Amino acid sequence: MTELRWGLLAAGTIAGHFAAGVEESRHGTLAAVGARDAGRAREFAARFGIPKAYGSYEDLLADPDVDAVYVSTPHALHKEWAIAAAEAGKHVLCEKPLTITAADAEEVIAAARKHDVFLMEGFMYRLHPQTRRLTELIANGAIGEVRAVDTAFSFDSNPEETARLGDPALGGGGILDVGCYCTSLARLVAQAATGEAVVEPTEVSGMARLNADGVDEYATGLLRLPGDILATISCGIRLTREDGIRVYGSRGHLHIPRPAWIHPLRTPGTSQIILTPAGGEPEVIEVEATQGVFAREADHVAAHVGDRQAPELTWAETLANLRTLDRWREAVGYGRPR
Repeated sequence: MTELRWGLLAAGTIAGHFAAGVEESRHGTLAAVGARDAGRAREFAARFGIPKAYGSYEDLLADPDVDAVYVSTPHALHKEWAIAAAEAGKHVLCEKPLTITAADAEEVIAAARKHDVFLMEGFMYRLHPQTRRLTELIANGAIGEVRAVDTAFSFDSNPEETARLGDPALGGGGILDVGCYCTSLARLVAQAATGEAVVEPTEVSGMARLNADGVDEYATGLLRLPGDILATISCGIRLTREDGIRVYGSRGHLHIPRPAWIHPLRTPGTSQIILTPAGGEPEVIEVEATQGVFAREADHVAAHVGDRQAPELTWAETLANLRTLDRWREAVGYGRPR
């Protein structure tokens, strides 16, 4: 394990979750925070006991006491600041999605490779024991041949309080904000079922309700994945619906009513996977998480920083997911004003 001194590039809500995770981690410390507003940076630093607060991202990246940077700006700024961090010689953990498009992600990856730094996209749910148990059950044939997966992540936000979610210039919309989880999960199921390291759908279609600027307020996608696995993925930023994961096989199905990406499961505790054999009674499988997902994420970076990529979220995995999101947004007409 490498001991990492973290700098937080942005001081928003998700940065607060990660800061708390670093405090809980075994191999990370909080070294500095940078924000566009110096007062906000100081307030954030005081809340978490961070020794340094900067009123610009550039000053944060210039700090020699920062080993790794957590980028949590709005989506549209991820590319710029992930590249800047790599150029400054900092290891990079960038909140999902890594960038708005796969082409942009290729540029970030090229920068990480050129400057020989670690880079990982922040899909913290992939590191939760629940997710790992799900893939084990699928790979071990608990429900036989996997045939379909349905997953949803959707919430109703206040447009005035979350204006960025409706702004195409900031990468708004449900597909990029939470649909990326559904896409990642559906692909992960197919990977576990087929034994392939990285898979992409052979077909992608979808529909959405778009706002006046062409940003998806809620959307549904249909994927045909290797193994002829059919996936329905649903998301939204202006619609409350029942979140969850269901995987259907030839000998039963799996149900996760509270996926590892929801807020209550970001802290240590117990979650459930419900296994129902064909014609049998449901079996509740309890999964214990002794560490919060953001602490686990920080320690995962520390464990693999020397490899420059993380085995759970390789660069190939990130690109495959973003290419799928590109196709889903194209299918629903994203960016085409009404």
